[in-house]
Amino acid sequence: MQPSPGPVCVSGETADAPGISRRRLLVAGAATATAALPLFGSPSHASVPAPRDIRFIALWQGSPVGAHHVTFRMEADRVTVSTRIDITVKVLFFTVFRLKHLAREVWRGGRLESVESTTEQDGALLEVSGHATGQGFRIVGSDGPYLADGHLMTSNSLWDIRVVRETRLIDVQHGGEIGLFSKLLGDTQPGMQQQAAGQASQYHLITPYYAGRVFYDGDQRWVRALIEYKGETVEYVPGP
Repeated sequence: MQPSPGPVCVSGETADAPGISRRRLLVAGAATATAALPLFGSPSHASVPAPRDIRFIALWQGSPVGAHHVTFRMEADRVTVSTRIDITVKVLFFTVFRLKHLAREVWRGGRLESVESTTEQDGALLEVSGHATGQGFRIVGSDGPYLADGHLMTSNSLWDIRVVRETRLIDVQHGGEIGLFSKLLGDTQPGMQQQAAGQASQYHLITPYYAGRVFYDGDQRWVRALIEYKGETVEYVPGP
């Protein structure tokens, strides 16, 4: 959950899938990344629903603990995607985890043009910024500058179902690139609050910083998530 959702996205400890090592997730150098499909303003975009704002309530053990919002602003061939995450889980007087993430991504012609983000995670403050160059996407995080592949999607891109085809992402919460493992679990009833009955495609996703299940409806829109962090599960359901 970009948290970074970020989303889109609670950041935390590394989760490993069978046969997927931490090194492979972090570097993703052993496999060739699937080329990212163009996002906006491309011929293939006709088959993808136009972006609309997403508002989730975050639940922990059935009780609200925060929210995750994604908003879109269209200007000519540019799309500005703003992600806001604010989640706090407490047990009695102890904070199990705290995540506040604000990000602004600008996409142009199917490519990430710039990003600015701040993340407060369990007392630590992270700041990330980046912009497209002729050689790729230069992103600066706590570990310094990194030149990422300029055609990658971001760690907040759960709002676009095409993210499940990727093996690498630009990390807008920490900087650099991270690996992504995804697996289709099949169609299932969403079974969530405030969501009409219907089938949803369910994917299991794992990155070094968040893991869980993400659901997309028949229109390929993100409608639900179950995010695992520090042994706890936060559920995303549609909010007002």
